[in-house]
Amino acid sequence: MVQLAGLALLDLIDADAAEWLASIAVRRHYRDGETIHIRDDPAKMGIIIAGRIRMVRQRSDGSRLFVSEMAAGQHYADILMFEDRIGRTHDAIAVGEVTIDHYDKAAFDKTLTRPDIVLALYRITAGRLIGAMTMADDLRSLSPEEHLAKVLLHLRTRDANARVESSQEELAALLGISTMTLANALGLLKREGLVKTGYRCIQLPDPAALRQWLAARIAE
Repeated sequence: MVQLAGLALLDLIDADAAEWLASIAVRRHYRDGETIHIRDDPAKMGIIIAGRIRMVRQRSDGSRLFVSEMAAGQHYADILMFEDRIGRTHDAIAVGEVTIDHYDKAAFDKTLTRPDIVLALYRITAGRLIGAMTMADDLRSLSPEEHLAKVLLHLRTRDANARVESSQEELAALLGISTMTLANALGLLKREGLVKTGYRCIQLPDPAALRQWLAARIAE
């Protein structure tokens, strides 16, 4: 995944549907850095009401690989609800103060009685599938710096100080490249004045300029 949540469920339904969803959920609050669930926990669909969560995969040496980040309004684990023998596939960690509405199997089944919610879930699932296929194609067709630029634009915060909060090790794992290859790609983007690096953070001084650079490279 690469944030790879795409459209936000709560943006695709009206206020009445959102209120109904909240009425059948169990709402939980989490502190920054708190573990929301771990791999193989019983699956429940979650809708992020506030904050962000980071999906990670635990490695055999105890370290965690960054897989995806999801923001308020987005949801996760609905696909797992169709097969209740399947547990969680990743660990989830709170980024900042987080509020999540959780849906067990009985609550999830209720959501499927609402055509408007089913349509929204279908649109998001289709979008995520397209995103996964695009990423697989990018791995084959783009250079490391082009792929990195595309992912940074996708993951960046949408504020005046556009940035991606992630270590270089996490980004390398996300892109499926070595840390040395990532460092070389970052070095190229830095020389072009398109990114700045800091502690566990990559700043995008001008996202529009990075987007134009990427478009020109892909068009070559």
